[in-house]
Amino acid sequence: MFEFSIALFLWIIFSPITYAYPLYLLEKDFVKNDFREIDDAQAIVILGGRITDNTNFKKPNLSDNLLERVRFGAFLQRETSLPILVSGKGSHEKFSEAEIMKRVLEEEFHASVTFVEDESATTKENAQFSLKILEKHNITKIFLVSNSWHLKRAFFLFSKQCYNIEIIPVANYFYSDKKFVLERSDFIPSLSTLHHQRKFYYEYFAFLYYKYLNCTN
Repeated sequence: MFEFSIALFLWIIFSPITYAYPLYLLEKDFVKNDFREIDDAQAIVILGGRITDNTNFKKPNLSDNLLERVRFGAFLQRETSLPILVSGKGSHEKFSEAEIMKRVLEEEFHASVTFVEDESATTKENAQFSLKILEKHNITKIFLVSNSWHLKRAFFLFSKQCYNIEIIPVANYFYSDKKFVLERSDFIPSLSTLHHQRKFYYEYFAFLYYKYLNCTN
């Protein structure tokens, strides 16, 4: 009986279903957003993420999550010709996230960066400091670019800070569909489950923290 209980516990812990529904809750409000249906946006805001020195470039570069944001931001500019604002200070000793994002966008994706906000260390500060730039240039409608699982918190914080600006949250890739659909693979244990649990649970509880416990105004 003890062995069965342990096996059942491990099966539950390592089954993708343990993060699939929380991930759906993070994404479901934004899956339907299609930038092709918006023709009056004025700028693209790309939120910073982690930068890393652990690459073969032998200089600071983007983490995989931040690369996804930057790549989609560059694509969005090619499709819309809108100016880009990059936002993020990060924790690197010598370079800001925004600085590295700008370099990668211009050198590797041949996009142009118009605005650089390199003071913010959190998503809340992304919104606060980006607002100053957007207001200065009379920008009232933006595409907000991040990873799909980060959009809920980012949209909430930007909506609180930038209440005079219309925000269209967009991402390159969504893990969920418009409806939550169980699949057989959701119940097949996988070691990658722990990685996803850590990321998505952190994001979900961070959103709840800002919404219910932290003053955002």
